Amino acid sequence: MPEFRIETRVCAFPGCSSPFETEHRSGRMYCDDHYGGRVTGRPGRRTEAPELPVDQWVERGRKFLDEHRPLPPVPDHIRAIRREDMGFDTTQHGIALFSDLHWGSVIDRRVTAGLASYNPDKALYRLARWRDGVLRFTQMDQYLVDIDTLHLFALGDDIEGHGDMFATQKLQMAESVGFQVLSFVDHMSTILPEFLSRYKKVKVYKVRGNHGRIAKKARDDYAPDNLELLAWNNIADRVRSQTGGEWGITPNGTRTLTGGAIEFAISPSFMMHVEIMDHTFALRHGDGVKGIAATYTGLVDNKYRLNAIVGEVINYYIIAHHHEAQSIENEIGGESMVNGCFVGPSDLSIRMQRPAANIPSQEFFLMHPRHGITHRHRIRLASKEEMREGIEWIGREEK
Repeated sequence: MPEFRIETRVCAFPGCSSPFETEHRSGRMYCDDHYGGRVTGRPGRRTEAPELPVDQWVERGRKFLDEHRPLPPVPDHIRAIRREDMGFDTTQHGIALFSDLHWGSVIDRRVTAGLASYNPDKALYRLARWRDGVLRFTQMDQYLVDIDTLHLFALGDDIEGHGDMFATQKLQMAESVGFQVLSFVDHMSTILPEFLSRYKKVKVYKVRGNHGRIAKKARDDYAPDNLELLAWNNIADRVRSQTGGEWGITPNGTRTLTGGAIEFAISPSFMMHVEIMDHTFALRHGDGVKGIAATYTGLVDNKYRLNAIVGEVINYYIIAHHHEAQSIENEIGGESMVNGCFVGPSDLSIRMQRPAANIPSQEFFLMHPRHGITHRHRIRLASKEEMREGIEWIGREEK
């Protein structure tokens, strides 16, 4: 073992000749006041710890190793390769968001320079793609997890509307509002029973959207006077003839169809409060509430105030309306979420000072009784190529 001894040296810092002790093999040249060749202890200056003898470093290392605790091993059920050994024995529920279909809307590519396009044919294609996406993700998740119930949050703007919501709305409609309602009722009455191919129970929760209002102006809107509520009551009656159930009504006027394989809760209000697997949800369409990024008037602030009104932290505040999928979790046990849309970019969104466009989508996730939302899936209703197929470049040669 090499010899260990202490020797005395003279500080090499200019103007200082103070003696100091150090281990004889050390390259140290400065005293404690000028450690590292600079004045130590001054504010803003880096100071270095004095050099310790080897035996003290050895003792520190031994103490660290004695106190160090390694990470616990990976649990056996996580290391398992056989599904039956993985411990996925907790039943979860599926939750699908559905909003902003705008059935009957037409976005003319001749008006938008090909940057946006929508019509009933595209709506029908994306509606089928949404149905298939819910079933496909369910199929994938059911391979590992027991999922027997689907909750469908119908958040509004199912139809384009009556044509007088804004000056040019009638020019952007494929059919009058009556036919919009009839077509929508027919399609949804077909889709909902198809979910029973993978679920034992389907529960629908409906809040109205602003495009279903009867009033011309938003300031004159009265929530119960909404064509979407008429549509969903008709959908429920059609489904009831196949799956059964009895109508009822809550003290707050929510019409409920219960006892059948597909149940409904249709609220006459702008908002509905729901509890699923010990987690609370506040559902609304979202008109009157700005997006996540807005200060004081945005979704996050709106949720804080709603928490105060109901007297507890709402676990999930879910809206639609803004046509852009977003979410933010900035509370302990609280999250705010905005669903996507079927439409994608519109004439309005691309002509703004800050043009916006996205791939149309709808959210789908699983609900765990202890952990809340687990598996999160975004159902894409179109591809990037489909969204850009209408863009023209005059003078560009085809490749």
